[in-house]
Amino acid sequence: MRIVFCRSQYRGWFGLILAWSSAVVLGTSVSAQDLAIKAGKIITVSGPTIENGIILVRDGRIVEVGQGLSIPVDLRVLDASDKVVMPGIVDPHSSSALNQANERNAVVPFLSVVDGVDPMRPYFEESRRNGVTTAVVVPGNSTMIGGQASIMKTAGLYVDDMLLVRSAGLKLSLQPPSGSRMSHISRLRRELETAKRQLTEAAEAKTTTPPTESTEKPATDPTPKAGNEANESLASDATQDPESSPPADGGNTATAESAAAANQAVKDLLQGKTRAFIYCQSAADVGQAFRLMDDFGFQGILVLGQDCYQAAGEIAKRKVPVILDPTLVFWKQDPLTRTDEKIVLPKLYQEAGVKFLFQANDGDSRQSLGTSYFWFQAATAVRYGWSREDAIAAITLEPAKAMGIDQFVGSIQVGRDADLAILTGDPLDVSTWVEQTLVNGRVVYERRSDWKLKLLMEAQPQ
Repeated sequence: MRIVFCRSQYRGWFGLILAWSSAVVLGTSVSAQDLAIKAGKIITVSGPTIENGIILVRDGRIVEVGQGLSIPVDLRVLDASDKVVMPGIVDPHSSSALNQANERNAVVPFLSVVDGVDPMRPYFEESRRNGVTTAVVVPGNSTMIGGQASIMKTAGLYVDDMLLVRSAGLKLSLQPPSGSRMSHISRLRRELETAKRQLTEAAEAKTTTPPTESTEKPATDPTPKAGNEANESLASDATQDPESSPPADGGNTATAESAAAANQAVKDLLQGKTRAFIYCQSAADVGQAFRLMDDFGFQGILVLGQDCYQAAGEIAKRKVPVILDPTLVFWKQDPLTRTDEKIVLPKLYQEAGVKFLFQANDGDSRQSLGTSYFWFQAATAVRYGWSREDAIAAITLEPAKAMGIDQFVGSIQVGRDADLAILTGDPLDVSTWVEQTLVNGRVVYERRSDWKLKLLMEAQPQ
């Protein structure tokens, strides 16, 4: 579901200064959203690649794409005739937009990442620099029920300006942050059982046939009741109406309402109103995830650790969306033979018939330079047998489909948001740079204005 918010209007000199400074900080352009992009090559992803094409944009949406289009005189022309234009990258799972990845408590389904996102965090700047235009912001893996994810664009002054989907899923983790795995799973099941029981009780209360009322109305006493009589009357009414019965906490309505709100996100999951992002550290966790999904009837996306490839066959049978660990290639020693084996995750999952999405290392979890970039993940898959088309789709259209937002982002076609990455060359080539990034038709990053990149390049030895 698309969420639209009103944007603030700037008035006076203070407003103009704030608008200008915000545009500089966010890398956004204050120009109009109506433009024509002349491209040397357009990788549409959803259709054929277009050589020497034109993309027409109005109000931040693509209205026409093709060769030899007539450019209306009121459109600003962005000349990328020697560049490659592709859809903006969709990051399917990241916690780096949050000021901290996890709340200290293990069970916090009522929390939303919206309240922990800072648009000024380095994650968003890095995303725009690397052509990432949409991010699924999810609580981290060190939790049990970690709160609600959101899908947002990577540019905007306020969080509400960036939101695409406010509630995009509930984070569950099968990795115990502390204690034993057995107690962790047991407690998670108990939380799900509680929500399931409450849903059953509420459904039974609604279907219970109310007692037959007398056709003869009793005489009404117009005199208002006072004191104990009034209290007895209220108690009697509450007994007849299950919905109004006093809370089990002895009358503390606020506490009861808070508890109900806290559990609503779990109920939404069990009712199919949302999905779960389930972190599985090991192959054994994959089996646990499927049992939970079967026992409680909810849908999920698996966020896989490195060793989960051992369950690739079972994952293929279930046909659930999966997000791979950022380290796609690594060495593992056989404990019996003491021999080292090279593990190539894209190849193993592809051979098993699993459709998967990529994840990039970000924030403090960066272990190597390559795995921090989606183009590197896609290029790695191509190196081990994937087609270029499938690899590029795996960082654009496929994550958009998995998240249910492909009607907005992930491809270059009429009606989609003008979220684009303009590149100096082949998107899977190590020498290619992101020249410009557009979100909703606005230029939110330009390499020529990237002073941090300039400082980095100047510091390199000649």
